[in-house]
Amino acid sequence: MSIREINKGQLVKSRAGRDKDKFFLIYNWDDEFVYVVDGITRGIQNPKKKNIKHLWYTKRIAQDIKSKLLEGKQVANAEIRKALEELLDTIDT
Repeated sequence: MSIREINKGQLVKSRAGRDKDKFFLIYNWDDEFVYVVDGITRGIQNPKKKNIKHLWYTKRIAQDIKSKLLEGKQVANAEIRKALEELLDTIDT
């Protein structure tokens, strides 16, 4: 398995499962799983556990979310939704 660069607040897209083609931000990770949030169905209090292989990783990162998570500060679901919306607006369709 190749090593991926994973960052808190990074924009990812689901490649498999019920949430296929849906975008999330990375909340946390371990050896096998990445925990992702979208601020709507998957909030900070209940992140989605996804297999590392089932995500498409972008280079876009919500810097404000990343810094808050790294500092251990609380992040609101509204902040997640806003950051996700801003990142998705920058993607060319």
